[in-house]
Amino acid sequence: DAVLHDPLLQVKHPYLNQPFFIGRYILYFVIWLGLGHLFFKGSVSQDKDGNPSHTSKLQGLAAIAVLLYAFSQSFAAIDWMMSLTPHWYSTIYGVYFFAGSAVASLSAISLVALILRKGGFLKSLITKEHYHDLGKLLFGFNIFWVYIGFSQYFLIWYANIPEETIFFIDRISTGWRPITILLVVGHFFVPLFLFMSRHAKRHLGVHAFMVCWMLAIHFIDITWLIKPTHSLDGFHFGITDFAAFLTIGGLFVGLLFTNLKKFSLYPCKDPRLKESMEFENV
Repeated sequence: DAVLHDPLLQVKHPYLNQPFFIGRYILYFVIWLGLGHLFFKGSVSQDKDGNPSHTSKLQGLAAIAVLLYAFSQSFAAIDWMMSLTPHWYSTIYGVYFFAGSAVASLSAISLVALILRKGGFLKSLITKEHYHDLGKLLFGFNIFWVYIGFSQYFLIWYANIPEETIFFIDRISTGWRPITILLVVGHFFVPLFLFMSRHAKRHLGVHAFMVCWMLAIHFIDITWLIKPTHSLDGFHFGITDFAAFLTIGGLFVGLLFTNLKKFSLYPCKDPRLKESMEFENV
């Protein structure tokens, strides 16, 4: 019914229709599962036979894989989130989502490493030097997220075109205003002042707090992208939200720690393992 009475939706119908949407949905997961399986299998195979050719082969595939992943993730973000407001568009939306995903991924990697360290694993393999580097990557990608987010806002605000400004009006002039302010403070100023220094990245207590903070603020960011299209009253976390979060999160954590029991916790026969263990930040 909406399409019948909306010329813009009629123009977008060849892309935003159910069969093509479901087809892309399947394609995205085929790409992601395929890439994950390919690199995981290569790493595990090297743990068994120690053949350095696995490393060179995966390095060659990585260039293609990064591009494939970046494009598929960007289109997935457009399909699953930006299409909720089909009259609005942003040419930088995919990059924004990619930057946030990098922040969340690096935070999750650090958190899992810290949990394993707390359990007595990998203490001699993952040192403060590695946490320092993870912290630098996390801080760098967070600043990149800030840059992309501000660029999107500034260009839309400056152009002042109604079909573009509607996205921010729904998040600044409604019940979502406090969440918008929280994102500016929590996603930029908190990491800037608490996680920029060398000491903070190397202090495991501060590092643990910051990666948990960044995961929480990323969750709020994703909620901020999606929820205002359904309700302008502000942030609400109901039973269905909790159930979805618990189900997907529990499935991920369960599979993660099940696999940790089956395979080596580190690439034990990687040709660069010794170099990595002896690495020190200058």
